[in-house]
Amino acid sequence: LIEQPQERFSLEGHTNAVNCCAVFAGGTRAVSGSDDKTLRVWDLKTCKMTHKLQGHSDGVSCCAVFTDETHIVSGSRDKTIKVWNLETCRQIHTLKGHTAGVIC
Repeated sequence: LIEQPQERFSLEGHTNAVNCCAVFAGGTRAVSGSDDKTLRVWDLKTCKMTHKLQGHSDGVSCCAVFTDETHIVSGSRDKTIKVWNLETCRQIHTLKGHTAGVIC
């Protein structure tokens, strides 16, 4: 029999709805994106936020972690895709050209 899923912990910090999340390959960190226009990186062992990435002008709708685990990509309703460097906590590329919000 399969056990009922149970909440193991909760990560709190966004100030609006969370739309996406991705877990790093090592399983010890995660990133979440929100309607508060931010991405937040979390340490899953301590349940603490380690990075807050700001730069989108509308809600973040999707995010993914590069296999090198030092870069994140995010899409937003602001019609852009951004690439972030986690070592510097800065965006390094903004891809423009969509005519509507990026949802995946």
